[in-house]
Amino acid sequence: MSPLRPFDLLAVLLAGTLALSTPAAFAQAPSTWQEDARKAAIGYADEKAKEVIKSQSQAAITALYQKLYKSGANKALVRQLGTAALSANEINKFAENAADAMTSGDPAKAKAASEEVAVALGKTLANGIKDPALRKQMAGVLGNIDKVNEAADVLGKAAGGDPQAAYEYLGRAFIAATPAAAAFTAVETAAGVVSYTKGKFVDGTIEELYQEYAKGDQYTRDAIRERLETLPLYSSIIRDRKIELADQRADDISQATAEPSDAIRERLTSASDEEVIDDIFQTFAARTKQEQSAAAVEKARADAQTEAGLMMEALDSAAFGKYGRDWYAKHPYNLERFTQLIRDKLKKDGVLDPHNAIHIKAMANLLSTGLVHGTNSKEYLDQLAKFREYRTMVAKHSGLTIEPEQPAADLSGQYKGRISGQASGSMTLVVSGSSVSGSISGSFEGDSFTASFSGTLGSDGSFSAPTTGVLQGKLFKEVRPYPFNGTVSGRVDGQSGSGQWSGKNKWGGGSGSWQAAK
Repeated sequence: MSPLRPFDLLAVLLAGTLALSTPAAFAQAPSTWQEDARKAAIGYADEKAKEVIKSQSQAAITALYQKLYKSGANKALVRQLGTAALSANEINKFAENAADAMTSGDPAKAKAASEEVAVALGKTLANGIKDPALRKQMAGVLGNIDKVNEAADVLGKAAGGDPQAAYEYLGRAFIAATPAAAAFTAVETAAGVVSYTKGKFVDGTIEELYQEYAKGDQYTRDAIRERLETLPLYSSIIRDRKIELADQRADDISQATAEPSDAIRERLTSASDEEVIDDIFQTFAARTKQEQSAAAVEKARADAQTEAGLMMEALDSAAFGKYGRDWYAKHPYNLERFTQLIRDKLKKDGVLDPHNAIHIKAMANLLSTGLVHGTNSKEYLDQLAKFREYRTMVAKHSGLTIEPEQPAADLSGQYKGRISGQASGSMTLVVSGSSVSGSISGSFEGDSFTASFSGTLGSDGSFSAPTTGVLQGKLFKEVRPYPFNGTVSGRVDGQSGSGQWSGKNKWGGGSGSWQAAK
């Protein structure tokens, strides 16, 4: 059994957040409920999509570094590479930038985000490539020793050009050899020379091959490679791609090496048929990964819109019950802040699943009730009791244990005050540890009564205690005892307390509020 933190902190945070946030903090300028609900749902979905992109980016960058260091079977290489390794904070920063860029829809931002990752990776790669004794170990990173030598030549000439461009060249070469990297960079810049725009390869034959590749298994992909290698139909494609690959390399190399000699350029930009086919397959793999990542983002976005709908339904139900059909015109709330609050509470809960519709609804019902009725209201305290019961049940079914709540010691003591409403009178309340008890004496419609109550105090000072009492009712000239049952609920904070009371029997009943202080 895995112990979790007690519910007390959650209860304090829930009540504290709503209590400290005044109605004005959640209020906003009136508009239509439907418009604002739609905007809030879209905003919530965008945040969820950004989270998924950031997670994908972190995983991709981490995978690149793991691949980089696993290649160094020899400790000397690991030491050499380690001098330029990225920290967890740096990886997080790159992932955050990538998520911002991808959700912005700005291609320039997306390219800049992938560029900074490529430069950082290139700097690390350069440490291994600069040492001739370690170059052979780098072949596993870039694919083969020829690519390592090519990268070394570019790096060696970088002094006359732009060192940053040289690092980017190395980093992109590494990314191109790692299809998983497509999770955080556009496929156009991740790998290959195959022209790609608006979700398809420009060349129709290449697009057909890709669709076959994407839907097939390893046998299908082997067959595609064999056709590219042997069938005359594809020879023009290989020839054209070879020219494009040479032009792309020449452009990249010229930026990184300040115009190398023709002999070096010819050697660096030459490409075999096999290399061109490898390049096409790397581009296919990158696009597949990118499409899978994009599908995951869109699913998260769609799920988030559904989740936001559940949150809106909960608030609509609570507010409609108190204010009526046109509640939003009278009491508009900041719906984006409301959805964010529910999302944050679920993420920190430890028991409830932030993606489970029933769990989301439970949290939304609780926070909606607190927002609309107030956290000292009977409605909220009743909802809180139901929420605690449900949360405990979820924990048990999940094999988790919830530590018992321990109220703060400064809540203990005696509180004295008054009741009001359909009855009036005095009230005494005693808090001792996690127990609360008290007594009430007063008058109801001219008849005197006494009552007592006892129950359990939550760590946030809230309670809902069953009550029993006797009304000394006068019938004609005779006074008779009339037992009744009820509830006293509310919250104490160590100095004072307030809440609701109710009582009834088969002849009638009453309700009201109470206030007390030490």
